[in-house]
Amino acid sequence: MKHNAPRFLSDSRTLALGLGMLAAGLAGCSGTGSSPGSGGATAGSAIVGGSISAGGSLGGDGSSLGGAGGDTETSGSSSGGSTGTGGSTVEPMGGATSAGGASGRGGATSAGGTTGSAGTGGSTVGPMGGATSTGGSSSRGGAAGAGGAAGSGSGGISDFGGSRGSGGSNTTGGAAGSGGSTGTGGATARGGAIDTGGATGAGGAPGPVTTTCPGAAPAGITPDWCSCDQWGQWTRGNATYYNDLWGPSAGIAAGPQCIWVAGTQWGVAANHPDTSGVKAYPNISYSPALTISAISAYTSSFQVTVPSSGAWEVAYDIWVKNGSTEIEIMLWVNYTQGKVFPAGSLGVSNVSTGGHTWNVYYGAYGGHDVISLLRTTNAASATVDVKDILNWLIANKKTFNSTWSLDQVQFGPEIVSDGSVQSFVVNSFSVSSS
Repeated sequence: MKHNAPRFLSDSRTLALGLGMLAAGLAGCSGTGSSPGSGGATAGSAIVGGSISAGGSLGGDGSSLGGAGGDTETSGSSSGGSTGTGGSTVEPMGGATSAGGASGRGGATSAGGTTGSAGTGGSTVGPMGGATSTGGSSSRGGAAGAGGAAGSGSGGISDFGGSRGSGGSNTTGGAAGSGGSTGTGGATARGGAIDTGGATGAGGAPGPVTTTCPGAAPAGITPDWCSCDQWGQWTRGNATYYNDLWGPSAGIAAGPQCIWVAGTQWGVAANHPDTSGVKAYPNISYSPALTISAISAYTSSFQVTVPSSGAWEVAYDIWVKNGSTEIEIMLWVNYTQGKVFPAGSLGVSNVSTGGHTWNVYYGAYGGHDVISLLRTTNAASATVDVKDILNWLIANKKTFNSTWSLDQVQFGPEIVSDGSVQSFVVNSFSVSSS
């Protein structure tokens, strides 16, 4: 495993982008009952039969019409007041109207909502009860039901609980309440259009994640192994996984980083600062240790999900060796173009080899030569013919030959900066040789 790896330079050209997400929940409005409630605004402020009478100018249970007793005295122009018990156009039971009042017992905006649970009685029918019937102009609970226009009270135009039934316009809690358009269960909340966590939530693409274990893996993925250790590593079969947070050992300040493996998938969550210098190269590594001339074919396939911000590149890191002499060959397949740069300088452009087109850079780092092939366009998935690339380098660069060995083949993201917690997922990776 090679830990010395700033195979490219970024310096002051590194940029960082930060993403944030915001979810807001609204709560339903109005509560059960309205002001001034049972007894009216001045309930009990005058004697029975007086100008105000027991119950006051505002009705029991209502908010703006009279309760028992009203503008005149008992058995006066209206038993219970102009809008109290007794209506406005019919005369039975002690008043100008019948028992129930203009909007029925409880008034036009009785307990619970903007139009109240219209009480017993209505507005134009003579007998006790008023214009409509027991319950008032709508039904028990008023236009939006006890609890307000979007509350969760009983009653409403269509059903108990508001204009669309219990819970307001969407569900219990009102238009923006629990279960509403953006609340728990809403378009981006838990159970919403995407899944827990909103647009990139659990089940989304690919987060949210944390720099802890097992939280580094996207929701819905249970890691077989997870590590936040600087040099954490785990071997399964012929593959070894490395967290490889090597930046701090080279004097480069870095943030937290965790690697995880689950079946054929693996990935990393990192939060490195927006500063120059490579912070880490988490990777999967194979060690074929085969003489190049003895290899008939060597191919590799990958499929990755990468973040849309930060400064990084996803690359193969291939090492060929002759005794103690090593040459590093990097294949950049997906990278933040204009933010990270390979070591050395451009040698040749638009080279077709290994099934892709590359720009080839020659440089050196850490006492060894570095050859970097940058794919001219980013790829999220592809198959690379590694042996074909080695043959092209042997024929054109002539810095090594077929007697050297293919010592190590690694794959993963080299990260300069994140700006916030970001997730890299290798959905699949394989090598094949003969």
